[in-house]
Amino acid sequence: MPIVRAPGATELQSRVMERLEPATVVLDIGCGIRPQQIVTPLVHVCCEPCAEYIPKLQEIAAEAIDRDYVVLRASWADAVRSFPPGSVDTVFLVDVIEHLDKEDARALLDATVPLARRQVAVFTPLGFMPQSHPDGKDAWGLSGGAWQEHKSGWTPEDFGDGWESFVCEDFHRKDNLGLMLERSYGAFWAIHTAEGAPPPHSPGREARACFGAIRRSAANAGGVLSASVAETARIAAGMGDEALAGRGVKLLALTAEIRRAGLLAPVLLAASAIAAMKRSTVVRGIHRLLTGER
Repeated sequence: MPIVRAPGATELQSRVMERLEPATVVLDIGCGIRPQQIVTPLVHVCCEPCAEYIPKLQEIAAEAIDRDYVVLRASWADAVRSFPPGSVDTVFLVDVIEHLDKEDARALLDATVPLARRQVAVFTPLGFMPQSHPDGKDAWGLSGGAWQEHKSGWTPEDFGDGWESFVCEDFHRKDNLGLMLERSYGAFWAIHTAEGAPPPHSPGREARACFGAIRRSAANAGGVLSASVAETARIAAGMGDEALAGRGVKLLALTAEIRRAGLLAPVLLAASAIAAMKRSTVVRGIHRLLTGER
């Protein structure tokens, strides 16, 4: 298992950015209120189990101009159960595995690898780094303290064949509240790259036009929106795999906006139509999480 050592946090970030590959669809599990910004995908799916973090993520999604976010309240286990194998390009687990018991996290990590067409990227402290919030408040002043407790410690040796590690032994000098630690702690990235991974899908011109029509129609109401979504679903279902893999999930990127208008059903029906065509596995995964279907 290759291990690359970096003298500081800046060097660690630089070397990891060089190793991470471009991605069209990213699954960001347990992202809190700070989705990863190292890779810029077209579609960024955030799975976060803490209910209080969801509105914060939706605010980020509403203001984003460099990508399309889909925000889902879902745990790591939910994501593993719902997303089919090969449904996303890259899975990120940034400061996640240390919040679970090691046995549980290891099982979920093994189940996560097949979801990614290209890479799985894990970031965690080097060894066990104590962290707890007895008052229930997290570093952002929200009620996510229980989610932020550290329950396990990891080293590169915990990752098997096919994983590369990028290690900085002097990374954390302050805790997550910004207070100086008695001693510094290291951190590392573990990256798994699929053998013979295909290049990320590129959305076609038809896909961009198709989903642009959905966004424009979202300002309308009632039957106009329903008809537009239904027609767009029909067009999208007839597209090739390449276009849908890159942008098919956009049908659900408007979920929050349409939910406020009481018009969620047409979008879910549209997603169901595409899922039935088995064209876009990431749409099927998101549809499962939104509807509870299996």
